[in-house]
Amino acid sequence: MKIRIKYKAIAPISHIGETSSTGSYFQTVKTSDGNLPIITANSVRGILRDNAAKYLLSRLGIKVSKEIFNILFSGGNINGTMKNDIGKAKAIREHFPMISLFGGGLGDMIMSGKMAVCNLYPLTVETYENLGEEFTETSWKNLIGEMDFTRSDDGKDDILASYMTNPEEEKQAKASTQMRYTVQYMAKGSEFVQDIYLFDTVTDVEKGALISAFAEWFKLPKLGGMANKGFGFFDADTDFGVSVHGGNVELDESAKDYINQYDAFIDDEKSMYIEMLGSGKNAKV
Repeated sequence: MKIRIKYKAIAPISHIGETSSTGSYFQTVKTSDGNLPIITANSVRGILRDNAAKYLLSRLGIKVSKEIFNILFSGGNINGTMKNDIGKAKAIREHFPMISLFGGGLGDMIMSGKMAVCNLYPLTVETYENLGEEFTETSWKNLIGEMDFTRSDDGKDDILASYMTNPEEEKQAKASTQMRYTVQYMAKGSEFVQDIYLFDTVTDVEKGALISAFAEWFKLPKLGGMANKGFGFFDADTDFGVSVHGGNVELDESAKDYINQYDAFIDDEKSMYIEMLGSGKNAKV
């Protein structure tokens, strides 16, 4: 099953791939359409995993240990001799649809996920044909720009410095009062296309886990960095029943049904989840 997501930037987007001196430059990749700016699949997969974990823990109303946090939010790690434990894998997939979907390292085994995530490619005159989208005359070269920023030392401002206990000491500490740097970005109005492939073995409850992750993410829809500077915000449409426009999350009836199934599953397994995921020292997946 292929899911297609179309993003439209409603603010500039910064996704840094390389830095040089005081410049930060958009991530690029070489393709048959030429060298293109992209947003990496790994960054979006990480966002979805984080939001799937947030949704699950919010539904349960619990906090977790560092080890469990790493499994849910970061994919875990390997800390022992690797083994192929089919029984453990089957139990995890049965009781933890989020982990089954995203996969991860569970101490002594690696569990593969059930989805493949593609990079986000700009929808432009160079790419529309390979993306299977309608013709557009816009080139990515007309969408990429650079913006200069200044980071000031507020301790050198005599009015603001009056709020410190020893402003005279701060004034004499450093000579430099500001730093200038440049960031490359994709312009507001840029459109990106992404595909996610779900394996044939994905269950309806796992689909609900994925839709819940999108819905949680879309509550604060941003890509890339510098959200504190007004960057990264977007609208998005998917053919998976979930979208966001102007900050409003929209779910069609099929998406609501998948989430309802997932919510019911979490509620049915709640006591087991609390025992296995809770912050106590015996918590373990």
